[in-house]
Amino acid sequence: MDINIIKLRRHEVSRELERLEKRITALQSELEELTVAERVIARLSGEDGRAAGSPDEPESSPSVGDDAGGTQMTVRAMIKEALFDARQRGLPGLAPRHIRDYIAHHYHRDVGQQINTTASRMWREVGEIEKDESSGLFSLPSKEKPTGQESVEDRPVGLFSNPAQGREAGPGGGT
Repeated sequence: MDINIIKLRRHEVSRELERLEKRITALQSELEELTVAERVIARLSGEDGRAAGSPDEPESSPSVGDDAGGTQMTVRAMIKEALFDARQRGLPGLAPRHIRDYIAHHYHRDVGQQINTTASRMWREVGEIEKDESSGLFSLPSKEKPTGQESVEDRPVGLFSNPAQGREAGPGGGT
């Protein structure tokens, strides 16, 4: 009689384990679906740094991570931070994959190929960073600037900047 009680309890425990395993599987599936839904909604609402419906992310939009103060950092700011860290550690620069690794480690975010395009724009179009084309490493510009060369920060920007300052108006009001 005691053995029947044990067998009955073993059977009950086995059924409960099966039920719980099915529940765990269902919850894991739901968690994956919620993760996908969260990414889709963030992308469509523009909260992931892209404008809703935009295939390309603007390089200066807030997106990919929070710094310690809780404010959103731009991808450009995170790239500069990674390159600054590399300079502090005495490295000649970082390849895009190392920049991605830095961001993943410090911000726990996967930014994917966005690093390649944003860093290339920062180098080619804006001149915020430098690239050693032989090694493919990006770095911060050297601290000393050649005379006559302006950085992006040196240029006046805004409503009151006047590129034609110091010139007289031509016939018809043009410069």
